[in-house]
Amino acid sequence: MGCKRCGTKDLLSVGGKVSDCFYMTYQGKDYDGYVPSGLNIGGGDYLELKFCIEFGTIQGVFPINESKVTEVFV
Repeated sequence: MGCKRCGTKDLLSVGGKVSDCFYMTYQGKDYDGYVPSGLNIGGGDYLELKFCIEFGTIQGVFPINESKVTEVFV
């Protein structure tokens, strides 16, 4: 399977076990804890993403509904 944007097969997979040491920021709000599911970045203890090395485009199902993102910061 190739990049959704350009079709290249040059995809890099990145992952790590972060347990509850994950953080992210969205619209000036911070989140610390486990990796939230449903955002195409993994879930639980694991951060997992795949991106195109040509364009830096993260692969996955997009767009993400903004409510899925904002509910993490409640």
